[in-house]
Amino acid sequence: MIITLYKAGKDGKTHYYTVHDRQPVLDSPYALCASWRVGLGKEREKLHRFQTLLGRDKMIRRLIATRVRDGYKILYTFTRSGVSVGSDPAIAPQTTYPGPEAVSLLGP
Repeated sequence: MIITLYKAGKDGKTHYYTVHDRQPVLDSPYALCASWRVGLGKEREKLHRFQTLLGRDKMIRRLIATRVRDGYKILYTFTRSGVSVGSDPAIAPQTTYPGPEAVSLLGP
């Protein structure tokens, strides 16, 4: 999963914020990396480690909600189902596909 957000700064430079879970770590079953930069500047990152998938998902929601409140907008998202390192029984699989009858390309 990758989520990239952006916002225009007061100085005219674009601020980027990315959250991804593609970097596994040896000391925790789940990890989340948050990185940020201004324009083409040096990227900084913070690695969060979790013992449960539920903890990781809560952190994703908290990080994204905070950035959206700060004025960030979604630039890019990518998810690939079935690529998790493991499964957490505290999280039930969710179905998000509404079915073909709910999808319309022509509008209402």
